Amino acid sequence: MSTFTFLHHEWHPESGELTLRYRDSVYGDFSEQFIFPAPTSPLSPARSQALQVAFDLLFWMAGISYYKTQLARNIAFTGSQPSHKQAEWLETTWQAGLAELAHQNGLPWLDWIQFNGGSGGEGAVELGLKARSLVAIGGGKDSLVSIDYLQQQGEDMTLFMVGNSIFIQEVAATTSSPLSQVSRRVDARLREVNEAGAYNGHVPITAINGCVAVCQAILHDHDAIVFSNERSANVGNVTMATGQEANHQYSKSLAYEQAFQSVIQASVARDLHCFSLLRPFSEVAIVQRFARLPQYFDHFSSCNRNFHLAGSQNQQGHWCRKCPKCAFVFLTLAMWLDKTTVLSIFGGDLLADDSLQDLYAELLGVQGNKPFECVGEIAETRLAFESIMDHPDWSGDVLVQRFKGAWQAMSPSEKVEIMQPSSDHMIPKLRHFQGFVMKFETALS
Repeated sequence: MSTFTFLHHEWHPESGELTLRYRDSVYGDFSEQFIFPAPTSPLSPARSQALQVAFDLLFWMAGISYYKTQLARNIAFTGSQPSHKQAEWLETTWQAGLAELAHQNGLPWLDWIQFNGGSGGEGAVELGLKARSLVAIGGGKDSLVSIDYLQQQGEDMTLFMVGNSIFIQEVAATTSSPLSQVSRRVDARLREVNEAGAYNGHVPITAINGCVAVCQAILHDHDAIVFSNERSANVGNVTMATGQEANHQYSKSLAYEQAFQSVIQASVARDLHCFSLLRPFSEVAIVQRFARLPQYFDHFSSCNRNFHLAGSQNQQGHWCRKCPKCAFVFLTLAMWLDKTTVLSIFGGDLLADDSLQDLYAELLGVQGNKPFECVGEIAETRLAFESIMDHPDWSGDVLVQRFKGAWQAMSPSEKVEIMQPSSDHMIPKLRHFQGFVMKFETALS
């Protein structure tokens, strides 16, 4: 039977290097390294124990990048084995996180992914972590909205990134908040086996980065890990033949956040909170807030072509102006900003680009499925479109003319509902975090 094996991981505290080792029965051995800022002082016994559990979580979750090469039917361990609770979290995340890959390769839901959980794994204690936040930054609008609010509240915080993106470092520098960077070295053989015919495609990268953040929080004393995932991440892209929903953003969803936080507080630290500050809000509401932060307009980007393993694919600016993310963010910014400002940000008018007709048709729900990208719901895209279609700045653009009247107009109550915050979130009753929901003004102008 085809087998994927978790071998072991090695931690070198003096250098901050964590090495993860795996074996696939077809493609052989793989190893991956994360380089953490080395701790400045020895950890207490309780925190050292919590760190080892956090390393286990990262070891198991990061293995998905190598498991996907052949989607083996059996999963084995030579070292530590997950508990029942941890196994359930892994199974759900791997199955849902690889659903897009399965769909695009004509495969069913990967229900053969099974982690045999053992006993234990729920011995977390309070570690007395310091009251400060580790705030994930990806260079886009959402994290900048969270950072701006936390700065206004005087939150003691450190920005956090995984990888070596110069672009993210440059955006972080514009915030004037300190940045902590964890380097990641993916096994170079992964590209070789992909070229040799291995399965390749989307993995739940936010789940991996969340596990990295937990390790970093334990190492450097933070009691809060703040992400900026919006509520539209809860909505999938396509229903598979077996009935399950394939969601490109599963590891950004509330369902994932709830499962992960439950594992953290059961097995890592009872006083560590990992959550999304923007969970109650739609994308268009978040963009409304971002539109009030002009200091970031020349620096941010939500285009994922900035973040390839080989480096940025955007050589002429921060936006490719061809992908679903660019198209969606352009339209939602047009909802709140004047045309001159939007064109200055993007370097072109995407609503005047006839080659984007099919892409906008998918975003607007006129044809096909919601693109496999981190974009808002169809209703949000339609709200943005209806908000600008009669505006003199945009009404003459070719795509505005083409899609005008392509669906039944939204009712006023539907529009208001999109702008209102939801009560479904995991924001803790800690410091000023929940105050953000009350201070977040969301109204149609």
